[in-house]
This record gives sequence, C-alpha cells and structure tokens, in this order.
Amino acid sequence: DLTRPDDGLVDLSVAGTRLADARILGVAIPSLKAGRAELPTEAYVRGIDLVAVYEESEAWPVRLDALWRATRSEEPGGSIAAVDLVLSVWTSFLESRPELTVCSTMPVGQLLRLSGAGPAEHETLTVPPGLPLAVGPAEGPGCLLFRLAHADLSYAEMVHPADFRHAALGRAGQRGELVRVVHRLFQQPLEKGVVLRARVRGVWLPRRDDARLAAQQYEAFAAAEPPLGA
Repeated sequence: DLTRPDDGLVDLSVAGTRLADARILGVAIPSLKAGRAELPTEAYVRGIDLVAVYEESEAWPVRLDALWRATRSEEPGGSIAAVDLVLSVWTSFLESRPELTVCSTMPVGQLLRLSGAGPAEHETLTVPPGLPLAVGPAEGPGCLLFRLAHADLSYAEMVHPADFRHAALGRAGQRGELVRVVHRLFQQPLEKGVVLRARVRGVWLPRRDDARLAAQQYEAFAAAEPPLGA
C-alpha cells in the first residue's frame, strides 16, 4: 500500500508458506504521519521493480525515490527469493536532514547476527521485552538472520556496509511474539544538488544451511554495484 510505505511488503507467501504476521522493508517517511493516506507523486511497476516517488514537503524538505526489486533464485540449493530496497534522496534546499528508517517485522523463533566473514561466525541475539537492543557496525556487519517460528524458512536482512550506521531490535505483537528491526539511514546532512543512496536487501532462505547462505549472500551484496537507473 503506497499510501502506507511504513508497512512495507505485507501479506507475504514464500515457498508455499503464508506469513500473515511478516512485514518487510517498510519505509517510514518523516513527512507522512502514521495512518495518513497520501499517494506518491509517481508510482509504477517496471518488470521486477516497484517504484514510488515522494516529493518534498515543508515538514521534510527531501524528495525520496524508493525502488523495491524482487528476484527469484535460479541456483539449486541457494536462496529462495530476494527483495532489494534502493532509496535515493535529494533536496532543492541548501541543506536538509534526510534521515529516515527502514523496518521489518518477523515471527521469530531464533535470531542471529553475522559477526564475521565466515559461515560459522554468527552470534545469537536475545531481544528482551522493554528497551530495544541496539546494534552497530562496531560489533560486526549489518546482516541479521531470522529463523522463523512455525515455518521451515529463514529470512536474512542486510544493510549495505556503506550505509550501515545503526539498527534497533524490539519486541512487537500482543504477546511479544514478533521481532521488529528498525534501520536508521541517511544520518548525514544533505546538500542541494547532491544525491544520497542507501541499499537494504531481504533474502528468503531454506532453514538448512541458512547461516552459510546468509554469509554468502551478504558477501555478494557488499561487493555489488548500485543497480543502474535506481
């Protein structure tokens, strides 16, 4: 629903499994109030891409181009599918603050974080109720692995190392059965005439060998050039 970009992609079905509580790669735009219905100034589907453009406002003088790109794996034994989110911001003002957040929510049985380049170098994270758990680049890459509850699937979400600054993990749902991750992007000032870009990738994986596959996916993502035309 492009009038509610903070919800992200919803009503997901992956490998025949419906994930009613999962929401991925939502974009919280400061100029849009929660629950406010406001269409982007431009939106279209182009092949495997969904593109939406949100113009500047007095409350947030930043133009945002959001691109969600969905791909399916053709490699046997590899990932099931992936969604790239590419965000581009610029302004007509001399200077502005472009910070926004990208968020996803998962029904998680176990949560891990990639702590090194090797497939075995993952650490288990525990998200307590109450205050969020903060993670940053000092502790390792911005790659989280969600092993879903009640499904033989895993979901890896990763921020490109050039863009990773801060993420917060917290409990959600009526009983705290969901984990929500919020990535803070574009924390530096934005000058007129400059375009800043950030990338986040979500990858669906089979549970078997998911840690190795997540590390492999992150390595490829970190080395990838920005998509042309994004």
